[in-house]
Amino acid sequence: MKAILDTKTGITCLQANDKNYYVGFLSDAGVRIYEENPLPSFAIDKVTYAIDGVSASDNGGKAEVSYGNLTLIFSMDMGFSIVKGGETVYVFEPFKPEAKEEDLSLKEKEGHKVERHDSFINGFSIDANLPVYGLGDKTGTLDKRGYAYINWCSDIPDPHEDSFPSLYKAINFFTLFNKEKTLGVYLDNSSKTAFDFNKTDRNKVLVSYSAGSFDLYLFLGNLPDVIAEYTLLTGRTPLPPRWALGNQQSRWSYPDKKTVEEVIEGYRKADIPLSAIYLDIDYMVGYKDFSIDEQKFPNIDAWLASLKEKDIHIVPIIDAGVKAEEGYDVYDEGIRDDHFSKLDGQVYHNEVWPGDSVFPSFLDEHTQNWWADHVAKFLTHGFGGIWNDMNEPASFKGPLPLDVEMGGYPHYLAHNVYGHSMAKATYKGFLRVKRRPFIVTRAAYAGSARYSTTWTGDNQSLWSHLRMTIPQFCNLSLSGMGFLGCDIGGFNFDCTDELMRKWIVASLFSPLMRNHSACGCKRQEAYQFDEETQKIYRATVMLRYELIPALYDCLYLHNVLGRATVRPLVYNFPEDPNVLNENTELMLGDSLLLAPMLSAGEEVRSVYFPDDFYSYASGRLYKKGYQLVSLADEPNCFFVRSHSLLAMNPRGTKTTEWSDTLRLLWTGETAATYHYEDDGDGLAFTEGRYNLYLIKADMNEGLSFSTIHKGMKSHYKTLQLDLINGKSITQEFPKEN
Repeated sequence: MKAILDTKTGITCLQANDKNYYVGFLSDAGVRIYEENPLPSFAIDKVTYAIDGVSASDNGGKAEVSYGNLTLIFSMDMGFSIVKGGETVYVFEPFKPEAKEEDLSLKEKEGHKVERHDSFINGFSIDANLPVYGLGDKTGTLDKRGYAYINWCSDIPDPHEDSFPSLYKAINFFTLFNKEKTLGVYLDNSSKTAFDFNKTDRNKVLVSYSAGSFDLYLFLGNLPDVIAEYTLLTGRTPLPPRWALGNQQSRWSYPDKKTVEEVIEGYRKADIPLSAIYLDIDYMVGYKDFSIDEQKFPNIDAWLASLKEKDIHIVPIIDAGVKAEEGYDVYDEGIRDDHFSKLDGQVYHNEVWPGDSVFPSFLDEHTQNWWADHVAKFLTHGFGGIWNDMNEPASFKGPLPLDVEMGGYPHYLAHNVYGHSMAKATYKGFLRVKRRPFIVTRAAYAGSARYSTTWTGDNQSLWSHLRMTIPQFCNLSLSGMGFLGCDIGGFNFDCTDELMRKWIVASLFSPLMRNHSACGCKRQEAYQFDEETQKIYRATVMLRYELIPALYDCLYLHNVLGRATVRPLVYNFPEDPNVLNENTELMLGDSLLLAPMLSAGEEVRSVYFPDDFYSYASGRLYKKGYQLVSLADEPNCFFVRSHSLLAMNPRGTKTTEWSDTLRLLWTGETAATYHYEDDGDGLAFTEGRYNLYLIKADMNEGLSFSTIHKGMKSHYKTLQLDLINGKSITQEFPKEN
């Protein structure tokens, strides 16, 4: 083996077995290893390598490449060890997946479903048995050890349980947790990929892929820094419009203007704030993208403008399948300008909601720009955002053949990035009309966060699915998705009163707070439930509106520093062995803890407090350790860490607009927080029109403000300091600081 360092680029070429591989250091904690001529990345725009200080040497059958105190030692078969500060911390080995088929004919004959093995051409293993986090919103527990998954974006209507290997997203990133030596692994390969986390071999993690090239990124450090390095590379969630943090309602479908207004009135009568309503496919003419049925939604521009004055935003769905109908402008343009996917040189047809449908070649930049033009034109009606669905891509007449050409790539390489590329095209459309993007996508790939938010897809009104939301939220967040949510109450089946009560409480920290349900199921708007449920729904939404400044701050820190918004407890407390697989609690930022009741009939539960926390409802102090908590005492299951300072809205806030009062909640001793302020919508913040404060509180020195960036006139006139014991101090907001 030879190691040849290019001192101009910092990249080392490894010549092994008549094949070239390359190694480049992103930092002293990140490295890329890839084979010659890898396929272009859909997730990464640019890679910058360290140059000065990189060294490379070879000695017979081994090669050594180093930067800082990070060293990789390679063997002839391209197995390698990662050495940090002289200690070997991880060992990688190549392997060829074996396609062994067990004879399951008797099981199949009895009626059991039998999963057939996919064909994978190559792979690698990692010698490790450590907690595994990431890989998006897969089923199962927070720690993925013992599970095996396949990344192949899939729309499956059956109830999602632990046995499901695939769901809507294909995010090939996971972490092996080890305090200060956590390893982040990102395989940038858009083909079908498989992950076996200590299932086949309890001492190994196995990763394999079915096509494409070997292109591997590794990050080493503590868990927050590993996530930050990964998201710096693939992209972070941009700040959404502030209204998108409010309470949202959806259904398949609200078929006309009258029904939407009835929903708005229902929430008004129930005295529950509402910020957005979604329109599913029935607003269209014949389910045709970018069409509006004017019989059902007359004078839509004026109507949308009138709703916006009431702080209600409308988000319509746009599906990936385009109706194949001559005379329909989107279809005619796509045929004329060659924007649709093809099979054997002919436009490929399948069936989706419109019937006979064709599929835009979203991987092609030319097609992205064409789609963006339609998005931009559609947004001028006054819609608040766009909801991208059915973009796995889903189809009704069997899956798309693997050799369908989808914009320069065959389907087997395009499938996992199809929804990602649709989100990118939609994002471009928002920028064309100088709008702050709000895009919701179902299918996603690594890096989709830079274009859109996402949700966990078609869940069910089942207690098991309520419980699954917490590990799904945490693993999505640890996979780089800063803005995420689920269908509150469940999409399919009928939600009971108690299930809705507990689901809305469990969704307090969900950045996308959206209630959604399917046709044929019980109506699921908050006001459809009994008085007790409405009371709890109202109280939770009101609490959510108090939290909007803190959530907005978390999203800002995610965008600029890569800090996770929603977090498993292990993110904040890596030294605590009790939180390695905590599936019933989660945190927002550094200080806010939610420990909801997640089972039918549950009124009391054991909560693990990894530090001293205060009850938000009563101010009661819960010391570190396991404590019994009851709904009678803690109706919102919400706690604030000691030594914390948080920016919040005043109690009683019912709007996502900026308040003229900045309320600070202080839990004592010395504490500090960053607080971010901008217009709440639009793109002016990208040109420096925002304020960033560092606020500190000290028992001896009191409250101090430092303005880190001043780019606009503040919304605030009053500063309200609330202590957790109930005391409150109000003063004029600092004019000069």
